[in-house]
Amino acid sequence: MGWETPVALYMMRGLVTTLELTLICSVASLIGGTILGVAFIGEAPALVAVVRLYVEIWRGLPLIVILFFVFFALPVFDVKFSAFWAAAVGLSLWGSAVTAENVRGAVQSIPKAQREGARALGLSWPAMMWLVVLPQAVRRLLPPTLNMLTSLIHGTSLSAQLGVLELLESGRRSIQRLLLDVGNSHSLEIFGAILLIYFVICYPLTSLSRSLERRLSV
Repeated sequence: MGWETPVALYMMRGLVTTLELTLICSVASLIGGTILGVAFIGEAPALVAVVRLYVEIWRGLPLIVILFFVFFALPVFDVKFSAFWAAAVGLSLWGSAVTAENVRGAVQSIPKAQREGARALGLSWPAMMWLVVLPQAVRRLLPPTLNMLTSLIHGTSLSAQLGVLELLESGRRSIQRLLLDVGNSHSLEIFGAILLIYFVICYPLTSLSRSLERRLSV
């Protein structure tokens, strides 16, 4: 048996981890970010200030810094995560902050007359948001959300720095093992396969995002 099959099986494990990490972070980012985004444009100044601080901190930091903070710094406060869950928490902090900002922008893009009309009908603020504003904002929110999901997929590769056996890390370890065992790393083939896999996963998302942007701009 050649080197291809063992490496492919090992990298499949890494791909599964990448997809699992992406799924967890995407769900957490969308749910948490939507809640934060709605609070961001709420009527409680103190809550708005807290959410703004959250968004500015986590959206403004490099992802690798966030991951290192969660994995290496939080244990000082007796908050410990495995490498996988540290990556999941770090990526979700970033993703929820980006989503919150996207939600705020989408909601504020809805004409003010819509909100005034809802208030004239006697709707409370939560009812106005749920029944009138958010349904219209969702269409405008789709392209930036797809871009955020694509960035999350890219960001999972940084979890290799914490020791997570995701797609990139599985390829890197395979190269090292082949170099030691047979004297040929086959790095071109392996990194080429990694490039192709990321392209196959991400290209449909970026294409759909561009298509939606064109349709919504008409």
